[in-house]
Amino acid sequence: MTSTDSVLEKKLKHWLSKSLGVSISDMSDGMTSVVAADQGSIDEPWLGYSPCPPLRAVRIGNSTVISAREEWIDELSELAGQLHPDILFSTFGAYELARVTLPYGVAVWGPDYYLFGDQRTVNINEDSRVLCAGPADLVDTDYSVFWHCRPSSLAAFAVFDGESLIALATVWDIGDPFLEIGMDVVPGARGKGLGGAVVGAAARWILSQEKLVTASAAPFNSPSLRTLRSVGLRYVFCKMKGV
Repeated sequence: MTSTDSVLEKKLKHWLSKSLGVSISDMSDGMTSVVAADQGSIDEPWLGYSPCPPLRAVRIGNSTVISAREEWIDELSELAGQLHPDILFSTFGAYELARVTLPYGVAVWGPDYYLFGDQRTVNINEDSRVLCAGPADLVDTDYSVFWHCRPSSLAAFAVFDGESLIALATVWDIGDPFLEIGMDVVPGARGKGLGGAVVGAAARWILSQEKLVTASAAPFNSPSLRTLRSVGLRYVFCKMKGV
């Protein structure tokens, strides 16, 4: 039994195999692979990060892959052999990874949960409160309030109370085949399903573009994770990165 979506997991394993430079067989259940990042993968953006992070650690299913600079491989391999993946992909694990990378000026961020959706999983129900917002609708938006959203986006979906913006989801490209959603609801409007309403609209728009719906959240961000799951997104992998 697995708590992830097997179809999405298979798709993502193939993508991760190519982007991290490991074979599918090295991502079998129970495997932990530590590999030196090749120059080709370093030169390419990864999950919207450009330049590519100097360390990428991913746990998908019961397999773990760490792709990093050549000079870190021996220490990272030793560390991965000492820590169970549950511990590695935690605040403590990020601290231990950073002990290897910080002497080179690289910190470690994470872990973050990545959720995905496709035509099978995304809720098709529309919410009449949601507006497909254009630039003119968002010209006065305070992105220090809607800080998970982006002003330069491919699409935006909003809920207004009169002239006040109270919920917003925006969509941006993080590299084929993914389009990612960011969402915020103002504090006084929470608990009314507005987050799910705008995220659901954004997810359906992404599917209309024949792309894979993507969103991420930190493990402690329970409200966001509940919202993403409520519209049909499914957890597939956890990642940490060097910054």
